[in-house]
Amino acid sequence: IPETSEPGSRFPLEVARDLDIGSNNIQAYRIAPENEYFSVSYGSRSVNDKYVALVLEKPLDREEQAEMSFSLIAEDGGSPPRSGTTQVKIVILDANDNAPVFAQDVYTAKVLENMPAGSVVLTMLATDQDAGVNGDIAYQLSEVVGQSDPTFAIDSISGEIKLTKTLDFEAADTHELSVRATDGGGLSAICKVLVEVVDVNDNAPELVVSSFSSPLPENTVPGTVVALFTVRDRDSGANGKISCALEDNQLFFSLRPAYKNYYELYLEFVLEKPLDREEQSEMSFSLIAVDGGSPPRSGTTQIDVVVLDVNDNAPVFTQEEYIAQVLENTPEGSVVLTVLATDQDEGVNAHISYQ
Repeated sequence: IPETSEPGSRFPLEVARDLDIGSNNIQAYRIAPENEYFSVSYGSRSVNDKYVALVLEKPLDREEQAEMSFSLIAEDGGSPPRSGTTQVKIVILDANDNAPVFAQDVYTAKVLENMPAGSVVLTMLATDQDAGVNGDIAYQLSEVVGQSDPTFAIDSISGEIKLTKTLDFEAADTHELSVRATDGGGLSAICKVLVEVVDVNDNAPELVVSSFSSPLPENTVPGTVVALFTVRDRDSGANGKISCALEDNQLFFSLRPAYKNYYELYLEFVLEKPLDREEQSEMSFSLIAVDGGSPPRSGTTQIDVVVLDVNDNAPVFTQEEYIAQVLENTPEGSVVLTVLATDQDEGVNAHISYQ
């Protein structure tokens, strides 16, 4: 009997036979034990046309009870009465009256951003109480929110969601999917899937020079901000926590933080002690940035400072006193002696004239 049968539906059965006649013939039918789903109807359409049928009293539900059995008893009117019994087995045929149901309304998965393509992210599970093809479920990704290039694919039979390419936390830290489960009769259900991308330390710190004064006059006052650096790391958490340092072998400059936001650190490059071009005209050292990942990653930038000369040195003669002997008849215009002065400055600051 189809489970979609309406109450009041009648299902004819074979009538019983009794060789007696009159009141000793069959007078009534009944069901034992009585049940809430069926009753028995019997009677005569004519003298020789008797009938008996089961009448459905309330809707059937195959998912609640797929089969039921009871006895149909025919009784005659003799004294004492005699009866005959047959067994009735009802098999309820499935109708596609149940849509698939997901085990959860929302599925959440956490995936490392360096998982290779083909990795299984999550396995979906939907059930259907119907039987046969009505209970066979096929899965499909019905929507990938904000994704023009699909990153995920689903196995229509197993419900496994796999990566089609590697993820990038820095490009998108979450992905929202919509999975549809459809049974063989066309009924379906939709479930949301949230994929959280877990950051791995796949980005080294980046150092960018925002401004830099070079060459630097040697009379620059200590405390002057010489340069401004931006240090950024696209990773998050400890992977994006940055510490910076200058090479240990330099004493003229220091770093101090100027400003920090979510993943950028602004550093001031400050002169700490007076410069002397005559002592050191060029300096070259490294600024190193290290993140807090495990293992940590680092970035380095080369800093070259050229010291610009100022006129801070007077000319110096090679001798404090020059002595020359000149004959009194030495002609006018003769060279008596040559003096020499030097200047540690450079360029025009070192050009010497005598008088």
